[in-house]
Amino acid sequence: MTDRELARQLRQLSRIALMLASELRHGHLDEELIEEIDRRMEQGIAADPRGAALRPVVDALRESTMTPRPELMGDTIRACERLRDAIDALVGRLH
Repeated sequence: MTDRELARQLRQLSRIALMLASELRHGHLDEELIEEIDRRMEQGIAADPRGAALRPVVDALRESTMTPRPELMGDTIRACERLRDAIDALVGRLH
C-alpha cells in the first residue's frame, strides 16, 4: 500500500472514530461504527506494517465497550480520542 493510500484509509478511520465519539456524547453506543473500525483495520490498515501499531489502540477501544458500567461512555470517548491521536501521528509520519 502506498503512503497516499494508507493516509486516505487512516483519515477515513479517524472520521469513523469521530462519529463514534459523537454518538457516545449523545448517550448512544453505536456497535455498527465499532464494527466498521474493526473492518477497516482488517481490510488493510493492520495488514500494513505501518498501520499495525494501531491495533492495540483499537483493541483498547473495543475493550472499553465490553462491560456495562457508568464510565463506559467517557472511557470509550477517551479511547476514540486516543485512536484519533495515534492516527494523526501516523499520518504525520507519512507526509
